[in-house]
Amino acid sequence: MQPRFEPIMNSPFNEFVGLFDKIISTPMVKVKVTEKPGIDKLSPKIDLSPFTGKITAIRVSKSLIRQMIYKGEPYPVCPYRVFHNTLLRDILSPPSESMMKGLYFESKCIGGSADGSETIDLPRHKKTGARLADHDRIDQAVELFFKVKQDYGLVIEKDQTQVYHKRRYVDQQHSWKIPVFLDGTLDFVSPITTPGYSFETATIDLKLTKDKDIIESFSNGLFHATPWGNMEGADFNEPMMYRMIFGRPFVYLVFDYKRENAGFKDIPIITDVNDPDPLKAAKASIRLAELQRSIRYVVDTILGWEDSGWPMIPIAKICATCPIIDCPKRNENGEV
Repeated sequence: MQPRFEPIMNSPFNEFVGLFDKIISTPMVKVKVTEKPGIDKLSPKIDLSPFTGKITAIRVSKSLIRQMIYKGEPYPVCPYRVFHNTLLRDILSPPSESMMKGLYFESKCIGGSADGSETIDLPRHKKTGARLADHDRIDQAVELFFKVKQDYGLVIEKDQTQVYHKRRYVDQQHSWKIPVFLDGTLDFVSPITTPGYSFETATIDLKLTKDKDIIESFSNGLFHATPWGNMEGADFNEPMMYRMIFGRPFVYLVFDYKRENAGFKDIPIITDVNDPDPLKAAKASIRLAELQRSIRYVVDTILGWEDSGWPMIPIAKICATCPIIDCPKRNENGEV
């Protein structure tokens, strides 16, 4: 039996969606960031009872899923780190270099990032303070974005940029005793017209990558890169979740900053389980089923960790970057 979503719009797809709205330079070292008011960047992904300390609600995001499972294969994780770093979000990790570049690109293109910050510069040469080569190439990607904006009829309006929303998720195959929500912040909503397709309104997701033509989803054991040059091998949980939350077609706009032949590609993702094309509808249904399995895994695993007292599991690759400095099991040696 398929999970049930409470109706939110007069759209066939939205029979799958439920309605319960609750509602990142200075040269050399420091990256210059400005913050926008009115956005709670540190909002936790779980609510805890003030009496028992137990979870009373979970908000599942595409980033939470991506940290725990990829294409049905769970990642090795430390429950204690997930609890503080990802769920409570009371101990945060500094952004990686690639994350900083992405935030800078977003800020230059659409005026800010999902956390409400605006990254207006990137780290510079440690001795001279000069801009680095990647910085210049990313600025070229920004220039290309504005050309694409004009060519594709993109409209960027403040109230349609970095929009947050959440939906109640009900799974009839599971009897969770707490409410589960899906939440996310889209980059922007816009009409888009290309030589191959046109949408009156679509969720547009900006991506900055080193190479838009990469065809293999290589992994460091804790994260898989998206194979932008071979999307049939990609994980589709992100676009499917955004379809469920926002109810619109989904398009990736992918820009790269490689040394030669840098450019962009637009990638519309099939997400409508009620598409009039039966082949597209079937493909979307398969992707939806995969997302549903991932959501169940994430929620069941988190609740299981809670029952186990959030165990500390030392894993070398995780401990190396863990922001919980005083963890007693940090870098504890195990059998290899």
